[in-house]
Amino acid sequence: MNQPVCNLCMKSLPVAEKHCQSCGIPVPLDAPECCARCLRKKPVFDTCYSAFNYEFPVDHLVKQIKYHQQLIYLPPVTDQLSRNLIHHYDGREWPQAIVPVPLHNKRLRARGFDQALLLARQLVKKLQPYQPLKLETRLIRRQKHTAPQQGLKASKRKGNIKNAFSMTGRPDYQYLAIVDDVVTTGETVSEITRLLKQQGVKRVDIWCLARTPDPR
Repeated sequence: MNQPVCNLCMKSLPVAEKHCQSCGIPVPLDAPECCARCLRKKPVFDTCYSAFNYEFPVDHLVKQIKYHQQLIYLPPVTDQLSRNLIHHYDGREWPQAIVPVPLHNKRLRARGFDQALLLARQLVKKLQPYQPLKLETRLIRRQKHTAPQQGLKASKRKGNIKNAFSMTGRPDYQYLAIVDDVVTTGETVSEITRLLKQQGVKRVDIWCLARTPDPR
C-alpha cells in the first residue's frame, strides 16, 4: 500500500519529546516543567500540545499542506498528534469540544480549504475510539482579514491579530481545545482564548501539528 510518508521517514521527524507545560515550546529533556518565561508570566491559554517541533522536514510538510494543497500529508502527521494527545490526556479530563482556528472568507476562497478545520475533523475521527469529541465550527468567526502571521516579526503579530475574531454566541462549555496547524508566538490562539474566557470558558488547551522553538 502506497503511503505519502514512509514509516522510516515518519520515525525521523522531530517529534515533540518534551515541551513547556504552559506555552508548549520545545525544551531540553532535563529542563523544568515550565520555561523561564512562563514562570514569570503564564500565557492566557492553559497548555499547548503538539505533534512535532517546527523544523525541517516538518516545516516543509506543513507548507506543502497549507500552500500547495498536498492534503495527502495531513493524515500521517495527524496520526502522530492524536497519539500524543492520547498519551497526554491519559487519566486526565478531556476538553468538551474542539474549535479550529477559522480562516477569513477571503483567504478561504483564495486557498480553497481551511487547514485547521481539516485537521480538526481528522482528529475527531482518529480520537473517536478513545474519546468522543464535539467539533465546534460556528462559535468563533474571523471578522478581520489580516496579513499572514508567518510573514510578520514577533513584535508585529499581536497588533496584527488584535480584534480579528468575534464570538457568534455565548459558549455552552467550560473546557475547550483550540486546533491550529502551527503555533509560533501564540498570538492567534491567545486572542481566541481571551474571547472564550471572557465569555465564561474556564480552561482552554491548544492542539497543533507543530510548535516552534522560542521565537524571541
